[in-house]
Amino acid sequence: MVNGLFRKSSWSAPTVLLTGVTGFLGGAFLSDLLQSSFDGEVVCLVRADDEDTAEERVRRSLGRFGATDPLSKDAALPDNVKVLRGDLLSDDWHTSPHLDGVTHVLHLAASTSFGNSRAIRSTNIGGALSVAKAMRGRRLERFVYTGTAAICGASAAPVVHEDDYPSEQATHLVAYTRSKAEAERQLAEQFSDLPLVIARPSIVVGHTELGCKPSGSIFWVLRAVEALRFITWDLENRIDVVPVDWAASALRHLLFAPRLKHNRYHVSAGRGSSVRWEELAAEYARLRGGTSQDRYEVGGMRQLTVKRVMQAAGDGTPRHLLHALELYYRFCSLDLVFDNCRLLKEGVPAPPRFTDYMRVCEESSTASIYEQMRGDLELSLTLA
Repeated sequence: MVNGLFRKSSWSAPTVLLTGVTGFLGGAFLSDLLQSSFDGEVVCLVRADDEDTAEERVRRSLGRFGATDPLSKDAALPDNVKVLRGDLLSDDWHTSPHLDGVTHVLHLAASTSFGNSRAIRSTNIGGALSVAKAMRGRRLERFVYTGTAAICGASAAPVVHEDDYPSEQATHLVAYTRSKAEAERQLAEQFSDLPLVIARPSIVVGHTELGCKPSGSIFWVLRAVEALRFITWDLENRIDVVPVDWAASALRHLLFAPRLKHNRYHVSAGRGSSVRWEELAAEYARLRGGTSQDRYEVGGMRQLTVKRVMQAAGDGTPRHLLHALELYYRFCSLDLVFDNCRLLKEGVPAPPRFTDYMRVCEESSTASIYEQMRGDLELSLTLA
């Protein structure tokens, strides 16, 4: 269990503004915070038509992690959780009295879509600037902007360090990573007066105890690789994966640590906890039988066909699944590790290796590959 790793015997009573609470990492963070010794208040910015709907969205997000009953509409949120109804891209909520005592900000709301919609840029850049604007002039202790380690793009060195990016030379595969890099640049340029800290998670997959019950996000890609028995990369390549509960606890540490030595941190597996694809193959052999040797055929993307996907997945719309896999296979082919030495030196314990909790992710994946993929893509817009 990784919740509560960074508990303190006593904290002052901060007030946190949290965006993106309805998302996977946002729900995990709030659940983690409420299970810690935190005795402050959390103001959750939530997009909804009315107050009841806004509160229900927060309750359901917490319910995925067992913090509340997601089926009970009458269940009350904890007394120290306040809901501020507002659209991330609007200024209407900027003057709300709920913000008067805010001391810490964790901005998680984002569009994580791998598509090319113009909304991705407006949400990820405009949303970040909107929150920063709302916080300007307030007595903040810390403003944590959550980006992505993938802003390094496809041309990065095998081991990525925080200060190497954002970079104009990065080759972005999707608009999402480009928008997150641009958001970092604009925040630094326009809001240098804020106590800004950048947190960049790597690939967040599953929960160490709940597996994929809260969300099958990204895990469906690994299931599809196993079903297809086909890859386009070397089995010695590494993949930098962390569980959502560990990532939430790491963010809590970055948000509340009295002093930090840097203003950019990878929330990642790093060299010590990342895994090679050959290790994933070996774990799947233990879980499903067979051998790990020559488990996956290695070839080119042209060999990944609709017919092959249909035979492996067995349901859904194979062309839709193929299109999604083509995007994710491009990322899987990158042999990247995101250095996490800075985070570890701040006192954050190393994350568990993905193979340590892969079994619980597999056993909790009751939905089909296609259903998990569809849920992932439909929930890619995690606005406030």
